[in-house]
Amino acid sequence: MAYIGNAKQKNSFGLSHELIFLSRDDHRAMNLSLPILVAVVPTLLAACSPSSPETSPAIRPVKTVIATAEPIDRISKYAGEVHARHEIALAFRVGGKITSRQVEIGQQVQPNIAMMQLDPGDLVLNEQALRAQLVAAQAERDQAIAKFNRAKALLDRNLISRNDFDTLKGAHDTAQARVQQAQSQLSGGTRQTGYTQLRADQTGIITAIHAEVGQMVAAGQPVLNLALPGEKEVAISIPENRHNELQVGEEVKINLWSMPGQTYRGQVREIAPLADPLTRTYAAKVAFIDPDTNVQLGMTASVQVSRRLEAAAIRLPLTALTEQNSQAAVWVVDPQTLKVTRRAVQLGEFHGDQVIITNGLVPGQRVVVAGVHKLYPDQQIRLLDDTP
Repeated sequence: MAYIGNAKQKNSFGLSHELIFLSRDDHRAMNLSLPILVAVVPTLLAACSPSSPETSPAIRPVKTVIATAEPIDRISKYAGEVHARHEIALAFRVGGKITSRQVEIGQQVQPNIAMMQLDPGDLVLNEQALRAQLVAAQAERDQAIAKFNRAKALLDRNLISRNDFDTLKGAHDTAQARVQQAQSQLSGGTRQTGYTQLRADQTGIITAIHAEVGQMVAAGQPVLNLALPGEKEVAISIPENRHNELQVGEEVKINLWSMPGQTYRGQVREIAPLADPLTRTYAAKVAFIDPDTNVQLGMTASVQVSRRLEAAAIRLPLTALTEQNSQAAVWVVDPQTLKVTRRAVQLGEFHGDQVIITNGLVPGQRVVVAGVHKLYPDQQIRLLDDTP
């Protein structure tokens, strides 16, 4: 082995080491020893490294409840709107073009107040024609009366035949009837002209406007909605699968969105016998039993119906559910060891954020309701302070 030379160098830890330069033969010897060193070094390193302590399993804090069988109240809520019990759709008795409107939505009106006006032009002309017919009929009647009176005087002196007298008498009666006919027609024409003004016949509040100025409307076409003062009610819609939850005369609770925390008593007054062909829901009306001045038309309301189920059942929050082999399950806590076991359960009806457990649990078992997705079988758990 030929010595070439050496040099000293410090590594990154500040320790010096010596570099030795070898000849070609020495390199060949080193290549033969390299596999042996590779196999031995890991073993030596492992022997020199300190032994790590065995990791203890994590204890998971969870929230639990005790499963109890108690009567279940089925609570259903239906959104609706406050309406007047009596609401009238107002319309003109004649057709025409609307020329003015004097009311707005929400305005209270008094009896005999003009609310809308139609163009009366054609009806005024018709009234004038009927008035002229009346004048003509009255003139014919006056002439027939004069002829009849002369004929009556001549008949007393036998200066006119009975036949001529009867003819004049018939003309007199006909003229009288034509006057009465013309008077009736004129009265009807005058009323038609008056119908061009839409007037309120009782006190109420305008709740809807269906026509505007310049619009042509037909006779009987609704143009305004008038809500009469007095009873108020909530209009709701009931789905087909809950049609039997409400009965006429049943007492319910009413809440208004504008007044949270305030509850009113209500009573189901009416349920439609047929479902709406478009929404497939049944219209229902719930009357207020004791409303106050805070209840205003058009407010958003919620009708709450509570019905107790016949049998007691275990009810858990939805957060307690997990899954095992495509089946619903819950984690049950062993009261002695505080370890969890996954238990398959059968679910019943859902009520808001809770579900009824029909099979798989017995009253008295402690069930995890928060943190279920971070558990595994036989895991040690710790009950949170607020856990009952």
